[in-house]
Amino acid sequence: MEIEFPKGFIWGTAISAFQTEMGSSKDSNFEKTDWYEWANNEQIIKDGLVSGDKPQDGDGFWDLYEEDMRRARSLGNNAIRMSIEWARIFREPTFSVDAEFTRNAKGEPLTFTESSNTFAQLQSNADKEAMDRYSKMVAYAHSLGLKVFMTLYHWPLPTWLHQPVMCHYDIENAKAKGWLDTTTVEEFAKYAYFISKTIGPKVEWWETINEPEVIATNGYVFGTTSGFPPGLDNIPLGFKVERNLAFAHNLAYKILKKNTKREVGIGTAPPYFEPASGDKRDAEIANTARYLNNEWVLNAAIKGEFDNSLSGNPDEKIPDFGQTDYVGIDYYTRLRVKYSEEEKYAGVLPMKILPCEDCSDFKWDIYPDGIKHVSKWIYERYGKPIYILENGIADATDAKRGKFIVDHLSSLSQSISSEGIPIKGYFHWSLFDNFEWASGYSMRFGLYSVDYKTKERIKRNSADIYEKICKGLPLP
Repeated sequence: MEIEFPKGFIWGTAISAFQTEMGSSKDSNFEKTDWYEWANNEQIIKDGLVSGDKPQDGDGFWDLYEEDMRRARSLGNNAIRMSIEWARIFREPTFSVDAEFTRNAKGEPLTFTESSNTFAQLQSNADKEAMDRYSKMVAYAHSLGLKVFMTLYHWPLPTWLHQPVMCHYDIENAKAKGWLDTTTVEEFAKYAYFISKTIGPKVEWWETINEPEVIATNGYVFGTTSGFPPGLDNIPLGFKVERNLAFAHNLAYKILKKNTKREVGIGTAPPYFEPASGDKRDAEIANTARYLNNEWVLNAAIKGEFDNSLSGNPDEKIPDFGQTDYVGIDYYTRLRVKYSEEEKYAGVLPMKILPCEDCSDFKWDIYPDGIKHVSKWIYERYGKPIYILENGIADATDAKRGKFIVDHLSSLSQSISSEGIPIKGYFHWSLFDNFEWASGYSMRFGLYSVDYKTKERIKRNSADIYEKICKGLPLP
Protein backbone atom coordinates (compact mmCIF):
# COMPACT_ATOMS: atom_id res chain seq x y z
CA MET A 1 0.00 0.00 0.00
CA GLU A 2 1.26 3.47 -0.92
CA ILE A 3 -0.21 6.86 -0.08
CA GLU A 4 0.64 9.34 -2.81
CA PHE A 5 1.46 13.00 -2.28
CA PRO A 6 2.77 15.65 -4.67
CA LYS A 7 6.46 16.15 -5.31
CA GLY A 8 7.88 18.72 -2.89
CA PHE A 9 5.30 17.98 -0.19
CA ILE A 10 6.40 19.11 3.26
CA TRP A 11 6.67 16.33 5.85
CA GLY A 12 7.24 17.27 9.45
CA THR A 13 6.57 16.87 13.13
CA ALA A 14 5.46 19.63 15.48
CA ILE A 15 6.31 20.76 19.00
CA SER A 16 5.89 23.97 20.98
CA ALA A 17 8.31 25.78 23.26
CA PHE A 18 6.45 25.73 26.58
CA GLN A 19 5.34 22.13 26.20
CA THR A 20 8.83 20.75 25.58
CA GLU A 21 11.69 23.04 26.58
CA MET A 22 11.93 22.67 30.35
CA GLY A 23 13.14 19.83 32.54
CA SER A 24 16.76 19.12 31.68
CA SER A 25 18.68 21.84 33.55
CA LYS A 26 18.34 25.03 35.54
CA ASP A 27 18.81 27.03 32.33
CA SER A 28 16.03 25.12 30.61
CA ASN A 29 13.49 26.01 33.28
CA PHE A 30 11.71 29.33 32.97
CA GLU A 31 9.17 30.75 35.40
CA LYS A 32 8.04 34.05 33.89
CA THR A 33 5.02 32.92 31.88
CA ASP A 34 1.36 32.87 32.80
CA TRP A 35 1.13 29.14 32.08
CA TYR A 36 4.03 28.39 34.44
CA GLU A 37 2.41 30.42 37.22
CA TRP A 38 -0.95 28.78 36.52
CA ALA A 39 0.31 25.20 36.42
CA ASN A 40 2.33 25.63 39.62
CA ASN A 41 -0.22 27.49 41.72
CA GLU A 42 -1.31 25.31 44.65
CA GLN A 43 -4.84 26.73 44.82
CA ILE A 44 -5.39 26.26 41.10
CA ILE A 45 -4.20 22.66 41.49
CA LYS A 46 -6.39 22.15 44.57
CA ASP A 47 -9.41 23.50 42.68
CA GLY A 48 -8.86 20.84 40.02
CA LEU A 49 -8.26 23.24 37.16
CA VAL A 50 -4.89 21.67 36.32
CA SER A 51 -3.37 18.24 36.84
CA GLY A 52 -0.61 19.14 39.29
CA ASP A 53 2.06 18.01 36.83
CA LYS A 54 4.81 20.59 36.49
CA PRO A 55 6.14 21.93 33.18
CA GLN A 56 9.61 22.17 34.73
CA ASP A 57 9.70 18.36 34.87
CA GLY A 58 9.38 18.15 31.10
CA ASP A 59 11.26 16.97 28.03
CA GLY A 60 14.29 19.27 28.15
CA PHE A 61 14.24 20.21 24.46
CA TRP A 62 16.10 23.41 25.40
CA ASP A 63 19.21 21.32 25.96
CA LEU A 64 18.38 18.22 23.91
CA TYR A 65 17.20 19.85 20.68
CA GLU A 66 20.04 18.47 18.57
CA GLU A 67 19.23 14.83 19.27
CA ASP A 68 15.51 15.49 18.88
CA MET A 69 16.01 17.17 15.53
CA ARG A 70 18.12 14.23 14.40
CA ARG A 71 15.19 11.99 15.32
CA ALA A 72 12.87 14.12 13.20
CA ARG A 73 15.26 13.90 10.26
CA SER A 74 15.59 10.13 10.66
CA LEU A 75 11.83 9.87 10.18
CA GLY A 76 12.22 11.30 6.70
CA ASN A 77 10.97 14.72 7.75
CA ASN A 78 12.10 17.66 5.66
CA ALA A 79 10.73 20.27 8.08
CA ILE A 80 10.08 20.84 11.76
CA ARG A 81 7.50 23.07 13.37
CA MET A 82 8.49 24.80 16.61
CA SER A 83 7.82 28.03 18.46
CA ILE A 84 9.55 30.86 20.28
CA GLU A 85 8.70 31.64 23.90
CA TRP A 86 7.91 35.37 23.99
CA ALA A 87 8.73 35.69 27.69
CA ARG A 88 12.17 34.12 27.24
CA ILE A 89 13.04 36.89 24.79
CA PHE A 90 11.58 39.72 26.87
CA ARG A 91 11.73 38.82 30.53
CA GLU A 92 10.92 42.39 31.51
CA PRO A 93 8.27 44.79 30.17
CA THR A 94 8.74 46.52 26.82
CA PHE A 95 6.17 49.25 27.57
CA SER A 96 8.74 52.04 27.37
CA VAL A 97 10.04 51.04 23.92
CA ASP A 98 9.24 53.73 21.35
CA ALA A 99 6.79 52.80 18.61
CA GLU A 100 3.91 54.49 16.82
CA PHE A 101 0.45 53.06 16.19
CA THR A 102 -2.38 54.39 14.08
CA ARG A 103 -5.70 53.65 15.73
CA ASN A 104 -9.37 53.43 14.95
CA ALA A 105 -12.03 55.41 16.77
CA LYS A 106 -12.06 52.82 19.57
CA GLY A 107 -8.33 53.28 20.15
CA GLU A 108 -7.45 49.85 18.77
CA PRO A 109 -4.07 49.64 16.97
CA LEU A 110 -4.27 49.23 13.19
CA THR A 111 -0.68 49.78 12.06
CA PHE A 112 2.76 49.72 13.67
CA THR A 113 5.63 52.02 12.78
CA GLU A 114 9.05 51.74 14.37
CA SER A 115 10.97 54.82 15.44
CA SER A 116 14.66 55.37 14.82
CA ASN A 117 15.57 53.71 18.11
CA THR A 118 12.88 51.00 18.43
CA PHE A 119 15.17 48.17 17.45
CA ALA A 120 18.03 49.35 19.65
CA GLN A 121 15.73 49.61 22.66
CA LEU A 122 14.29 46.14 22.06
CA GLN A 123 17.74 44.69 21.50
CA SER A 124 18.94 46.09 24.83
CA ASN A 125 15.92 44.52 26.56
CA ALA A 126 16.11 41.15 24.84
CA ASP A 127 17.71 38.17 26.54
CA LYS A 128 20.85 37.46 24.53
CA GLU A 129 21.21 33.85 25.65
CA ALA A 130 17.66 33.03 24.64
CA MET A 131 18.11 34.69 21.25
CA ASP A 132 21.34 32.78 20.71
CA ARG A 133 19.69 29.49 21.64
CA TYR A 134 16.79 29.92 19.22
CA SER A 135 19.19 30.98 16.47
CA LYS A 136 21.26 27.86 17.10
CA MET A 137 18.14 25.70 16.96
CA VAL A 138 17.25 27.11 13.55
CA ALA A 139 20.81 26.75 12.27
CA TYR A 140 21.04 23.16 13.47
CA ALA A 141 17.73 22.25 11.86
CA HIS A 142 18.99 23.65 8.58
CA SER A 143 22.28 21.76 8.89
CA LEU A 144 20.24 18.54 8.98
CA GLY A 145 18.15 19.48 5.98
CA LEU A 146 15.10 20.47 8.01
CA LYS A 147 13.24 23.61 7.02
CA VAL A 148 11.69 25.52 9.92
CA PHE A 149 8.02 26.39 10.35
CA MET A 150 8.10 28.84 13.25
CA THR A 151 5.18 29.86 15.41
CA LEU A 152 5.59 33.31 16.90
CA TYR A 153 3.02 32.76 19.64
CA HIS A 154 1.94 29.38 20.99
CA TRP A 155 -0.09 30.46 24.04
CA PRO A 156 2.02 31.47 27.09
CA LEU A 157 2.21 35.18 27.85
CA PRO A 158 4.85 36.99 29.89
CA THR A 159 3.66 37.46 33.46
CA TRP A 160 4.18 41.19 33.06
CA LEU A 161 1.23 41.07 30.66
CA HIS A 162 -0.96 38.45 32.30
CA GLN A 163 -1.40 37.47 35.94
CA PRO A 164 -3.72 34.48 35.44
CA VAL A 165 -4.39 33.56 39.07
CA MET A 166 -5.38 37.09 39.99
CA CYS A 167 -7.56 37.28 36.86
CA HIS A 168 -9.23 34.00 37.80
CA TYR A 169 -10.26 35.14 41.25
CA ASP A 170 -10.81 38.87 40.62
CA ILE A 171 -10.86 39.80 36.94
CA GLU A 172 -12.30 43.25 37.61
CA ASN A 173 -9.39 44.38 39.76
CA ALA A 174 -6.59 42.48 38.06
CA LYS A 175 -3.98 44.78 36.56
CA ALA A 176 -2.44 42.51 33.91
CA LYS A 177 -5.34 40.97 31.99
CA GLY A 178 -3.52 39.43 29.03
CA TRP A 179 -5.44 39.35 25.77
CA LEU A 180 -8.30 41.32 27.30
CA ASP A 181 -6.00 44.35 27.19
CA THR A 182 -5.18 46.30 24.03
CA THR A 183 -1.77 46.85 25.59
CA THR A 184 -0.98 43.18 24.98
CA VAL A 185 -1.72 43.67 21.27
CA GLU A 186 0.73 46.56 21.11
CA GLU A 187 3.49 44.74 22.98
CA PHE A 188 2.96 41.72 20.72
CA ALA A 189 3.63 43.98 17.75
CA LYS A 190 6.94 45.07 19.29
CA TYR A 191 7.87 41.45 19.93
CA ALA A 192 6.94 40.54 16.33
CA TYR A 193 9.02 43.44 15.03
CA PHE A 194 12.12 42.43 16.96
CA ILE A 195 11.86 38.79 15.93
CA SER A 196 11.21 39.77 12.32
CA LYS A 197 14.48 41.72 12.24
CA THR A 198 16.56 38.98 13.88
CA ILE A 199 15.42 35.37 13.53
CA GLY A 200 12.73 36.32 11.02
CA PRO A 201 14.50 35.89 7.67
CA LYS A 202 16.26 32.72 8.84
CA VAL A 203 13.19 30.49 8.79
CA GLU A 204 11.04 29.39 5.88
CA TRP A 205 7.52 29.98 7.24
CA TRP A 206 5.91 32.02 9.99
CA GLU A 207 2.70 31.38 11.88
CA THR A 208 1.62 34.45 13.83
CA ILE A 209 -0.73 32.85 16.37
CA ASN A 210 -1.56 29.23 17.08
CA GLU A 211 -5.31 28.56 17.42
CA PRO A 212 -6.64 31.97 18.56
CA GLU A 213 -10.10 30.50 19.07
CA VAL A 214 -8.73 27.96 21.55
CA ILE A 215 -7.03 30.70 23.56
CA ALA A 216 -10.37 32.49 23.79
CA THR A 217 -12.78 29.60 24.30
CA ASN A 218 -10.66 27.46 26.60
CA GLY A 219 -9.55 30.39 28.71
CA TYR A 220 -12.68 32.52 28.82
CA VAL A 221 -15.74 30.47 27.75
CA PHE A 222 -15.03 26.96 29.07
CA GLY A 223 -12.28 27.96 31.49
CA THR A 224 -13.54 26.10 34.55
CA THR A 225 -13.70 22.81 32.64
CA SER A 226 -10.77 23.19 30.23
CA GLY A 227 -8.36 24.36 32.92
CA PHE A 228 -6.82 27.02 30.68
CA PRO A 229 -5.85 30.35 32.24
CA PRO A 230 -7.51 32.43 33.49
CA GLY A 231 -10.24 29.80 33.91
CA LEU A 232 -13.32 31.93 33.27
CA ASP A 233 -16.78 31.16 31.88
CA ASN A 234 -17.72 34.44 30.23
CA ILE A 235 -18.75 34.47 26.56
CA PRO A 236 -18.47 38.27 26.01
CA LEU A 237 -14.91 38.19 27.33
CA GLY A 238 -14.15 35.30 24.98
CA PHE A 239 -15.18 37.33 21.95
CA LYS A 240 -13.26 40.34 23.23
CA VAL A 241 -10.13 38.17 23.38
CA GLU A 242 -10.78 36.90 19.85
CA ARG A 243 -11.12 40.47 18.63
CA ASN A 244 -7.81 41.46 20.21
CA LEU A 245 -6.12 38.38 18.76
CA ALA A 246 -7.38 39.35 15.31
CA PHE A 247 -5.81 42.79 15.78
CA ALA A 248 -2.60 41.12 16.97
CA HIS A 249 -2.48 38.92 13.86
CA ASN A 250 -3.11 41.91 11.61
CA LEU A 251 -0.11 43.76 13.03
CA ALA A 252 2.19 40.73 13.18
CA TYR A 253 1.35 39.64 9.64
CA LYS A 254 2.26 43.03 8.19
CA ILE A 255 5.45 43.27 10.25
CA LEU A 256 6.68 39.76 9.44
CA LYS A 257 5.76 40.03 5.76
CA LYS A 258 7.60 43.32 5.36
CA ASN A 259 10.77 42.28 7.14
CA THR A 260 11.11 38.59 6.25
CA LYS A 261 9.53 38.21 2.78
CA ARG A 262 8.42 34.74 3.91
CA GLU A 263 5.04 33.03 3.87
CA VAL A 264 3.10 34.25 6.91
CA GLY A 265 -0.17 32.75 8.13
CA ILE A 266 -2.39 31.91 11.05
CA GLY A 267 -3.43 28.56 12.53
CA THR A 268 -6.83 27.25 13.57
CA ALA A 269 -8.10 24.01 15.13
CA PRO A 270 -11.46 23.22 13.53
CA PRO A 271 -13.16 20.05 14.69
CA TYR A 272 -15.48 18.56 12.12
CA PHE A 273 -18.96 19.50 13.33
CA GLU A 274 -21.19 16.72 12.02
CA PRO A 275 -24.99 16.75 12.35
CA ALA A 276 -26.01 13.74 14.43
CA SER A 277 -28.94 12.97 12.13
CA GLY A 278 -30.74 14.12 9.00
CA ASP A 279 -32.85 16.46 11.10
CA LYS A 280 -32.61 19.98 9.65
CA ARG A 281 -32.19 21.40 13.15
CA ASP A 282 -29.08 19.26 13.71
CA ALA A 283 -27.53 20.61 10.50
CA GLU A 284 -28.36 24.19 11.39
CA ILE A 285 -26.93 24.01 14.90
CA ALA A 286 -23.79 22.25 13.60
CA ASN A 287 -23.24 25.11 11.16
CA THR A 288 -23.81 27.64 13.94
CA ALA A 289 -21.28 25.91 16.18
CA ARG A 290 -18.70 25.84 13.38
CA TYR A 291 -19.27 29.52 12.66
CA LEU A 292 -18.88 30.62 16.27
CA ASN A 293 -16.01 28.27 17.05
CA ASN A 294 -13.78 28.90 14.03
CA GLU A 295 -15.20 31.08 11.30
CA TRP A 296 -15.88 34.16 13.44
CA VAL A 297 -12.24 34.73 14.35
CA LEU A 298 -10.88 33.71 10.94
CA ASN A 299 -13.21 36.18 9.20
CA ALA A 300 -11.89 38.86 11.53
CA ALA A 301 -8.20 38.00 11.29
CA ILE A 302 -8.07 37.21 7.58
CA LYS A 303 -10.74 39.49 6.08
CA GLY A 304 -11.20 42.26 8.64
CA GLU A 305 -14.87 41.33 8.98
CA PHE A 306 -16.33 41.42 12.48
CA ASP A 307 -19.75 40.07 13.42
CA ASN A 308 -20.17 41.97 16.66
CA SER A 309 -23.90 41.23 16.94
CA LEU A 310 -23.34 37.48 16.34
CA SER A 311 -26.00 37.57 13.63
CA GLY A 312 -24.03 35.45 11.20
CA ASN A 313 -23.15 38.45 9.03
CA PRO A 314 -20.41 41.04 9.55
CA ASP A 315 -21.53 44.42 10.84
CA GLU A 316 -18.04 45.93 10.83
CA LYS A 317 -15.50 45.88 8.01
CA ILE A 318 -12.05 47.34 8.64
CA PRO A 319 -10.26 48.29 5.40
CA ASP A 320 -6.69 47.10 4.79
CA PHE A 321 -7.00 44.79 7.76
CA GLY A 322 -6.16 41.14 7.94
CA GLN A 323 -4.39 38.91 5.50
CA THR A 324 -2.78 35.53 5.34
CA ASP A 325 -0.64 33.63 2.84
CA TYR A 326 -1.95 30.28 4.02
CA VAL A 327 -4.24 28.80 6.65
CA GLY A 328 -2.74 26.34 9.11
CA ILE A 329 -5.12 23.59 10.21
CA ASP A 330 -4.77 21.63 13.44
CA TYR A 331 -7.21 18.75 13.05
CA TYR A 332 -7.91 16.26 15.81
CA THR A 333 -11.53 15.23 16.08
CA ARG A 334 -15.16 15.12 15.02
CA LEU A 335 -17.96 16.54 17.16
CA ARG A 336 -21.35 14.95 16.47
CA VAL A 337 -23.91 17.64 17.21
CA LYS A 338 -27.58 17.21 18.07
CA TYR A 339 -30.15 19.96 18.51
CA SER A 340 -31.52 19.91 22.05
CA GLU A 341 -33.79 22.37 23.80
CA GLU A 342 -33.08 20.65 27.11
CA GLU A 343 -29.32 21.27 27.01
CA LYS A 344 -27.41 24.49 26.43
CA TYR A 345 -23.86 24.29 25.09
CA ALA A 346 -21.75 27.03 26.67
CA GLY A 347 -24.97 27.96 28.44
CA VAL A 348 -26.37 29.38 25.20
CA LEU A 349 -26.60 27.07 22.17
CA PRO A 350 -29.46 24.54 22.14
CA MET A 351 -27.34 21.51 21.38
CA LYS A 352 -25.47 18.62 22.86
CA ILE A 353 -22.36 16.80 21.70
CA LEU A 354 -22.69 13.04 21.50
CA PRO A 355 -20.03 10.75 23.01
CA CYS A 356 -17.12 9.63 20.85
CA GLU A 357 -17.53 6.41 18.88
CA ASP A 358 -13.86 5.54 18.28
CA CYS A 359 -12.13 7.27 21.18
CA SER A 360 -8.64 8.53 21.88
CA ASP A 361 -7.33 8.70 25.45
CA PHE A 362 -8.70 12.26 25.47
CA LYS A 363 -12.13 10.90 24.53
CA TRP A 364 -11.83 12.73 21.24
CA ASP A 365 -13.66 11.04 18.37
CA ILE A 366 -11.28 9.57 15.78
CA TYR A 367 -12.70 10.43 12.37
CA PRO A 368 -10.18 10.52 9.50
CA ASP A 369 -12.57 11.90 6.87
CA GLY A 370 -12.97 14.98 9.04
CA ILE A 371 -9.57 16.25 7.92
CA LYS A 372 -10.83 16.19 4.35
CA HIS A 373 -14.05 17.99 5.23
CA VAL A 374 -12.45 20.80 7.23
CA SER A 375 -9.73 21.32 4.60
CA LYS A 376 -12.35 21.68 1.88
CA TRP A 377 -14.38 24.10 3.98
CA ILE A 378 -11.35 26.26 4.83
CA TYR A 379 -10.20 26.39 1.21
CA GLU A 380 -13.64 27.20 -0.18
CA ARG A 381 -14.13 29.91 2.43
CA TYR A 382 -10.72 31.62 2.29
CA GLY A 383 -9.10 30.47 -0.96
CA LYS A 384 -5.62 30.09 0.52
CA PRO A 385 -3.14 27.19 0.47
CA ILE A 386 -3.29 24.91 3.50
CA TYR A 387 -0.71 23.37 5.77
CA ILE A 388 -1.79 20.73 8.26
CA LEU A 389 0.22 22.05 11.21
CA GLU A 390 -1.05 19.55 13.77
CA ASN A 391 -2.73 16.15 13.55
CA GLY A 392 -2.29 13.49 16.18
CA ILE A 393 -3.79 11.35 18.88
CA ALA A 394 -3.49 10.90 22.64
CA ASP A 395 -2.66 7.20 22.76
CA ALA A 396 -0.38 6.10 25.59
CA THR A 397 -0.26 2.44 24.47
CA ASP A 398 0.31 3.29 20.79
CA ALA A 399 -2.51 0.88 19.93
CA LYS A 400 -4.34 3.27 17.58
CA ARG A 401 -1.73 5.76 16.40
CA GLY A 402 -0.42 3.81 13.41
CA LYS A 403 -3.86 3.36 11.90
CA PHE A 404 -4.72 6.96 12.82
CA ILE A 405 -1.76 8.19 10.76
CA VAL A 406 -2.48 5.98 7.76
CA ASP A 407 -6.20 6.76 7.67
CA HIS A 408 -5.81 10.51 8.08
CA LEU A 409 -3.09 10.74 5.45
CA SER A 410 -5.14 8.61 3.06
CA SER A 411 -8.01 11.04 3.50
CA LEU A 412 -5.67 13.99 3.04
CA SER A 413 -4.27 12.47 -0.15
CA GLN A 414 -7.80 12.27 -1.52
CA SER A 415 -8.33 15.95 -0.73
CA ILE A 416 -5.38 16.81 -2.93
CA SER A 417 -5.92 14.35 -5.79
CA SER A 418 -9.71 14.28 -6.01
CA GLU A 419 -10.81 17.63 -4.57
CA GLY A 420 -7.88 19.72 -5.82
CA ILE A 421 -7.31 21.28 -2.40
CA PRO A 422 -3.82 22.91 -2.32
CA ILE A 423 -2.52 21.20 0.82
CA LYS A 424 1.21 21.87 0.91
CA GLY A 425 2.42 20.02 4.00
CA TYR A 426 1.65 17.88 7.02
CA PHE A 427 3.12 18.06 10.54
CA HIS A 428 2.30 15.26 12.94
CA TRP A 429 1.64 16.21 16.54
CA SER A 430 3.92 15.38 18.10
CA LEU A 431 7.53 14.32 17.71
CA PHE A 432 7.61 13.19 21.34
CA ASP A 433 5.37 13.20 24.41
CA ASN A 434 5.06 16.60 26.05
CA PHE A 435 3.26 18.74 28.60
CA GLU A 436 -0.37 18.69 27.46
CA TRP A 437 -1.39 21.93 29.16
CA ALA A 438 -3.99 21.45 31.93
CA SER A 439 -3.77 17.65 31.52
CA GLY A 440 -0.05 17.57 32.22
CA TYR A 441 1.78 14.42 31.16
CA SER A 442 -1.22 12.09 31.19
CA MET A 443 -1.98 12.56 27.48
CA ARG A 444 0.72 11.03 25.30
CA PHE A 445 0.84 12.34 21.74
CA GLY A 446 4.41 11.45 20.80
CA LEU A 447 5.86 9.33 18.04
CA TYR A 448 8.53 8.86 20.70
CA SER A 449 7.59 8.15 24.30
CA VAL A 450 9.49 10.00 27.03
CA ASP A 451 10.74 8.74 30.38
CA TYR A 452 10.47 11.96 32.36
CA LYS A 453 12.95 10.85 35.01
CA THR A 454 15.77 10.06 32.58
CA LYS A 455 14.56 12.14 29.59
CA GLU A 456 15.08 9.08 27.41
CA ARG A 457 13.10 9.02 24.15
CA ILE A 458 11.86 5.63 22.96
CA LYS A 459 10.63 5.20 19.41
CA ARG A 460 7.08 3.90 19.17
CA ASN A 461 5.97 1.47 16.47
CA SER A 462 3.75 4.14 14.95
CA ALA A 463 6.85 6.22 14.23
CA ASP A 464 8.02 3.48 11.85
CA ILE A 465 4.75 3.79 9.93
CA TYR A 466 5.04 7.56 9.67
CA GLU A 467 8.67 7.20 8.59
CA LYS A 468 7.71 4.89 5.71
CA ILE A 469 5.09 7.36 4.51
CA CYS A 470 7.48 10.31 4.71
CA LYS A 471 10.13 8.37 2.76
CA GLY A 472 7.64 7.19 0.15
CA LEU A 473 8.05 3.55 1.09
CA PRO A 474 5.21 1.02 0.71
CA LEU A 475 3.24 0.06 3.79
CA PRO A 476 2.43 -3.57 4.63
